[in-house]
Amino acid sequence: MSIKKILAIIGFVAFIVFVSWSLYWVFFRDKSSTVTDDPGFIGGTIPGVDEGVNIIEEDDPDENQGLPWQQLFKDKISEVANGGLTAVTKLSEGSVAGLQTTEQGIKYYDESKDQFFRINDQGQPELITDKKFYEVDNVLWSPKDDKAILEYPDGMNVLYNFRTGEQVTLPAEMEDFSFKNSGYEIAAAWIGPHSDDNWIVTANDDGSGLGLIEPLGDQQHNTDIGYSPDSQVVALHRKSVDLQRQEVFPIGLHGENLRSFVVQGSGFTSEWSPAGDSLLYSIYNESTDYLPNLWVTNGQTNNLGDVKVSLNLATWPDKCNFSSENSLYCAVPQGLPRGAGLYPEIADNYTDNFYHIDLNTGTKTLIASPVGESGAYTAYNLFVSNDGSMLYFTDQSTGRLQSIRLQ
Repeated sequence: MSIKKILAIIGFVAFIVFVSWSLYWVFFRDKSSTVTDDPGFIGGTIPGVDEGVNIIEEDDPDENQGLPWQQLFKDKISEVANGGLTAVTKLSEGSVAGLQTTEQGIKYYDESKDQFFRINDQGQPELITDKKFYEVDNVLWSPKDDKAILEYPDGMNVLYNFRTGEQVTLPAEMEDFSFKNSGYEIAAAWIGPHSDDNWIVTANDDGSGLGLIEPLGDQQHNTDIGYSPDSQVVALHRKSVDLQRQEVFPIGLHGENLRSFVVQGSGFTSEWSPAGDSLLYSIYNESTDYLPNLWVTNGQTNNLGDVKVSLNLATWPDKCNFSSENSLYCAVPQGLPRGAGLYPEIADNYTDNFYHIDLNTGTKTLIASPVGESGAYTAYNLFVSNDGSMLYFTDQSTGRLQSIRLQ
């Protein structure tokens, strides 16, 4: 047997041993003697705050057997969020897509009606147009105008103007769209037939003026395309430093060599605050039992990532919404199992409590355990109305648009 074959066999065996050890370390190792860096971190809860109310959706074996759970808890359900059971109102009959807040209010696509709606001043849905749009797969609204990019299952992308009725077909190679704050320019991933053809690109919203920003190669899964509020950054790319750290590289609009920063964990995902003063992100590591943990850091380009503060909340940025620069609402899963940070889809099986975080003071407050016709909820796509009176979200199990009253 040649030396090359022997070395190949040794390398393969070493790789198998490393993978087996990693799986044992994360999932099966005895954690009883482990001391965390943050003893105040509790998965899905906040130290010193009521954990909310768990809803039992099975029949009660006593004399109340057979009564709907709504009747059993009727006296405890509040119409306005006050830290306990809070009534949920259903706003759509079918699944929704493209739930997003714009200068014209909160808008979405109702898949059961093939039509687009906005939430009016009374908190109720109203049609944007009578026109029907069939089988829309995803929607991204322009922040400044009644325009949206509609993505279809066959790969077709259309920019549609709801005010004028005009539409423009965008290149099928474009995906992962993001609007610039001006509303008239976009960034996207350009995915060609080969990895060498993949790029981060920018263009006018009608697809003209295409510009190449950065080669993407085979790193699309490690790159989040999205304009920063100041429009200086078009994407964030993450790269592992070791098993417990990742380095985050901001990609500049004009090819600037922007400074990277390191986070103390893996699984980095993020959301900008409205004005870009803060960047909300989550990571997981050994000290959190490999549960996600929310952090906030400086968001301005010249000091991005300088100061990092843990919020001690076991959830992800895409289950949160900034209602203002220093006010944050999050849906926090109850009782996530160890290792959930590695597999975010696990959270789909756990119901949420809603929390409010004041980023000026660091105060975290349980505001609601949402309950409705089907019991408790798993929420995503949170949005707060412009007047702060309503919290809207999508129900994971049905895809329907729901709301609770905050005031």
